[in-house]
Amino acid sequence: MTAEARPQFRNRILRRLSGNGSDSLRHLRAMDLPLGMVLREPGGDDRLVYFVEEGMASATALTRQGTHIEVGLIGREGFVGLGSLLGHPGMPHHTMMQVGGRGHSLPTELFRAEFAKSGALAAAVHDFTYAQLIQAAQTALCNRLHETEPRLAKWLLTTSDVTDSPTLHITQEFMSQMIGAERSSVTLAAGALKRAGLIDYSRGLVEIINRPMLEDAACECYHVLREEYARIYRAD
Repeated sequence: MTAEARPQFRNRILRRLSGNGSDSLRHLRAMDLPLGMVLREPGGDDRLVYFVEEGMASATALTRQGTHIEVGLIGREGFVGLGSLLGHPGMPHHTMMQVGGRGHSLPTELFRAEFAKSGALAAAVHDFTYAQLIQAAQTALCNRLHETEPRLAKWLLTTSDVTDSPTLHITQEFMSQMIGAERSSVTLAAGALKRAGLIDYSRGLVEIINRPMLEDAACECYHVLREEYARIYRAD
């Protein structure tokens, strides 16, 4: 495949793979990633990894009673299937498309082979792995120590950053599950942000209308994550 013929990817990992001139690219399958599509579930099929080009996937940890809380967001900086790539299939997490979009799939074994031989690709995967660790650690701190309103502001901003959009197709019920708060608390928090002119929302749709003020309302975790991501991905 010549340089001119190589497709242009928005996904950071696929850009590295494409830059290596990998034959694995011919096994990529372009696909729609609609809202709610399940990409990973505990004990499920892990023969494919998924690369998000547009939209956002959400990894959630589950209890035996079915309660779940978000532990990671995945956009075009990474991929779904990190555990499988590292030889640990069957992670006890559920990953689904939280914001619908499009992307590609690739057989896990092919991606694992490329990861083992390519320094540039491996470096990109290492950056993504580190970013996921930082995100999970900061989320644990945030859920334990911060109030619902600043947590919600942080979550909306982070989701907007990952999707490159101020408009989010999400419900309050879903937001409450993602930040681990009662639905009533999220309703009150969203109402306060709306009355302050920071966001607007209707059924299933949230729009950020004053980002600087929403950043002021967010807890410190948003600023920690944003600065860390800027450092990790400064070359991109």
